[in-house]
Amino acid sequence: MDLVVFHPSGKKAQADGRQTLLQMARALDIPIQTSCGGRKKCGKCRVIIEAVEGPLPLLSHYEQKSLGDLTEQGFRLACETVLTCGAQIRIPEESLIQEPVILTADTGQTIHFHLRPVVKPFYLEVPEPELEGITTDEDRLLENLKKRYGLHIRALDLQILKKLPQTLRSEKGLTAFIRNKKELLAIMPGKKERWFGVAIDIGTTTLVTYLFDLHNGKRLAVRAGLNPQVAFGDDLISRISFCQTRPDGLETLRTGLIHDLNRLITEASEEAGIDPQEILEATMVGNTAMHHFFAGLNPRYLALAPFPPVIRTSMDIPARDLELGINPAGNVHLLPLKAGFVGSDIIAGIMACRLHKTDTPTLFMDLGTNGEIVAGWKKQLICCSTAAGPAFEGGHIRWGMRASAGAIDEVRIDPDTLQVTWKTIHNEKPLGLCGSGIISALAEMIRRGIILARGHFNKALQNPRLRKGENGLEFVLVWAKETAQNRDIVLTQKDVAEVQLAKAAVFAGSVLLSEMLGDTTIKQIFLAGAFGNYVDPEDAQVLGLFPDWPSLDFKVMGNTAGQGASLGLLDSGKRKEAERIARKMEYLELASHPRFQEMFVSGLIFRSALDYKESS
Repeated sequence: MDLVVFHPSGKKAQADGRQTLLQMARALDIPIQTSCGGRKKCGKCRVIIEAVEGPLPLLSHYEQKSLGDLTEQGFRLACETVLTCGAQIRIPEESLIQEPVILTADTGQTIHFHLRPVVKPFYLEVPEPELEGITTDEDRLLENLKKRYGLHIRALDLQILKKLPQTLRSEKGLTAFIRNKKELLAIMPGKKERWFGVAIDIGTTTLVTYLFDLHNGKRLAVRAGLNPQVAFGDDLISRISFCQTRPDGLETLRTGLIHDLNRLITEASEEAGIDPQEILEATMVGNTAMHHFFAGLNPRYLALAPFPPVIRTSMDIPARDLELGINPAGNVHLLPLKAGFVGSDIIAGIMACRLHKTDTPTLFMDLGTNGEIVAGWKKQLICCSTAAGPAFEGGHIRWGMRASAGAIDEVRIDPDTLQVTWKTIHNEKPLGLCGSGIISALAEMIRRGIILARGHFNKALQNPRLRKGENGLEFVLVWAKETAQNRDIVLTQKDVAEVQLAKAAVFAGSVLLSEMLGDTTIKQIFLAGAFGNYVDPEDAQVLGLFPDWPSLDFKVMGNTAGQGASLGLLDSGKRKEAERIARKMEYLELASHPRFQEMFVSGLIFRSALDYKESS
């Protein structure tokens, strides 16, 4: 048989002359990097063909351009290579999706809420039926709930009816778990004083689940993992495109997402020593595309102007309809959305930070694969989404990678010798740069005069680290002998341009939102999410991610989306609060603003480069 063997996993596939190596790897659950989702744009799905049993396809123009001299070492792009014969394929470490470092921490701020879960237990001892005037088991249960607690419950679910005869005749009575005083979700024998809920934060790159005891509000376990959809592209447009080009695309993305969420819920339940069937309520937040993928809603029009979501208000969906691994009769509450690219994760973040109640004009920024910004205070809230792209998470950067072991997250450059020192996650040999490392490196290069105001490299510098590469000038951050893959890690002119485009979009959004506040001046910036947690605010200022407002106070807020989802789980009042925030907040479509292009072009300049050049 013409078997293609992938190393180091040893997994095998049949060469059929139709599938690319990337498609084979996906089918085998081999996590190959593909920032562009296989659309032949990022050049990161590099593999090495170590042996082949027949002719190889000719190198494409894109492969020649992306790989250069590496083709002489057997490198090919998995997205371009189709084999008709057996082969031995090695996936180098930098081409494998690494287990990321995922932010699960709270904001660190005092969170105000009342413990008011929507599901509550009601204990009953239902009398035995009598010969005269025989009533059904269902009637006796509902009559006793009405008589003792004044609850008017509608007809019971079939799954409850199946357990009702045995549970009703329990010598120790039973506990009925009722949602919003009108919907009976489950019955259990005996008096139960503990019941559970899970808050879910679905990010474009990561997943986080928080398991809570709803009796006392205590958090029992947290589990996090990589969003399996990254195999189909780092950015949302790549994934939406996958849904449109494949008849089973949406279900493929949804099924993988639910599978991994269920694994995290199971792991959290095992840590807490409970049965997932005891989880009766869940909340979910995410950007609008993740919301649609999770619910199985068609995301097509999120990628087409004017980018309308299918629904904007909150939703309640039975867990069984989503195939989520909690009690099938349990409920899943999806917090409200605002717009096509401003989702419930941002509304949850506002709620967690109390931005809508602060007296201080504030800019809230959550910069990940997409960039969302909110400006305002208790009198006014305005939001926008910036087309920042995945550069802040390492996407579209030659040696960019997610925040995982071996990722450079801090760079320092000697002002005299340009000698580079760096720090990596878990202190392992460098594999590449994560988002904070990219920002740190560029900020240092600006400070040392290596990068000029318009983003060009300073050709006047005489230093071996600044050299001509395959696609123009590049700067060597780490020499090959110091890296895990024995190849120089560099920042290229194209990398600088990618960050310029991303930061210009964020800068333009920040300026225009602040202007809509009138005479009010921004006094503080809340940095949310993983990028905000790890990036140095001074480095961000050197790059010009936001205007140089005077006397700015920076606050690192942690995973505000997860915190907001948790609030919505623990306090039913917070769900109404989220709805109020969504209604109150204005939305600005940046692309249609008459001054967006002007501000975008202005944001391309590295203004600090002028300052550092003058002071050197």
